[in-house]
Amino acid sequence: MRRGYIKRDICIDVMTEEEMIEVLERLSERLNYVDFKAESRPGRIRVIFYGPKDLIRDAMAEAYEIARAVRGMMYPDSNGLYAYSIREVVSLVRGVAIPLNLLVYSLRFKGFEAYLDRGYVKTNAKLEDVMSAAASISDVYEEMKFTNATPMCKRLIALYSTVMDINVVEAIADLEDMKLIRRDGEEGPYILSTEFNQAIAKLKEMVGEGHEDPDN
Repeated sequence: MRRGYIKRDICIDVMTEEEMIEVLERLSERLNYVDFKAESRPGRIRVIFYGPKDLIRDAMAEAYEIARAVRGMMYPDSNGLYAYSIREVVSLVRGVAIPLNLLVYSLRFKGFEAYLDRGYVKTNAKLEDVMSAAASISDVYEEMKFTNATPMCKRLIALYSTVMDINVVEAIADLEDMKLIRRDGEEGPYILSTEFNQAIAKLKEMVGEGHEDPDN
């Protein structure tokens, strides 16, 4: 064994073959910075690591996190809520990065329970619903790339555009009509006409739930 290198192994319990495949795929994708070998049998994965001590420590922690993320993604808790790792959600969105609280608002407006909790999006929405909402918000932000608006105003535009399934121009026009946004001068950026949470509450009256703080 090379000087300074160590060998460690961990065991990860899985409930189904599908869960096993998901865990193995993510281990392969994310632990490319360390040498490891995975051995599987029904109900269990054994992962054997070899490398520098600090990398092994990080890889073991990440392997356990991967297992927790897959378990939370596949099986709801006693309250019927899935736990989607924010890291997983962000990695699956192939586009412009999005504010995560906006994803929570969008899910709530669509009738789902949702909130942020210690690195996870907790919701009763299935993964495809979460990813669809995230991708829609990302697409709207891409569409707004050259829109002259403040960051908080863009959040409101993106939320309304996504929930109503309309383009940015239509969303801006509607929000102006509702007096929730306005131009700051003739050539200035679009800004909020009211505090953000009040704007959310106003939208809630029109399109449904979603006005509570996403962190609660």
